Amino acid sequence: MREGKLWINLRQAMDTDPVYKPIFEALISQLKRLNPGFSPLRAYGGILISSPRAQVFFHSDVSETLLLHVKGRKRFRIYPPRAPFVDPQFMEAILHKTQTEDVPFDPAWDEQAAQIDLDPGAFVSWPLHAPHRVENLEGLNVSITVEMVTPQSTLQNGVYHANGVLRQAGWTPRTASTRGVQAYAKMGLSRAFKAYQSVMGAPSEPAPKSETTFDVDLAHKDGLSDRATA
Repeated sequence: MREGKLWINLRQAMDTDPVYKPIFEALISQLKRLNPGFSPLRAYGGILISSPRAQVFFHSDVSETLLLHVKGRKRFRIYPPRAPFVDPQFMEAILHKTQTEDVPFDPAWDEQAAQIDLDPGAFVSWPLHAPHRVENLEGLNVSITVEMVTPQSTLQNGVYHANGVLRQAGWTPRTASTRGVQAYAKMGLSRAFKAYQSVMGAPSEPAPKSETTFDVDLAHKDGLSDRATA
């Protein structure tokens, strides 16, 4: 762990573990108090533990995200949430779970990225869907991530998801705007499509790279055992 490139994401550890949950709830309460109007519908807290030479490649998240850095040093590069950095069709595919959050990257884009180096005690957030990549600079790194579902992200993701539905039906969506009646109509289409899939018993596929391929097995010399391929 201290020498390699291991990256461990303990998803929802902050909002489910009885030790960390009060800390997480206090953090969300403080954010609400300091930011009038901030009222997430749901919030999840994870713990990231990563090796000194680990990195996260260029990708785009579907949730509003805040990262609080605890240990080590890391570098963020954040890119504008628009083409050519992220194509709307990639967001549609991510929300339909037909593609991972990794998106195509051009090193020349670094000239337009915001570069932020984090020391312990610092934090960073970025606009919804803004692509970013991360490099650890020094030491074992520990961070807390806060992923939030907000009315704004729900509407934007609903529009992208609906555009994906329309594209599958042979239509070419002209916009992913969240303004006006059209955006709410698309939100309704997105929800109707998901309800239809649920009623019709459409298989619930995990997002790419999210499949469980091994089990923790302390009796095994490697501490885990691979699951048999279905």
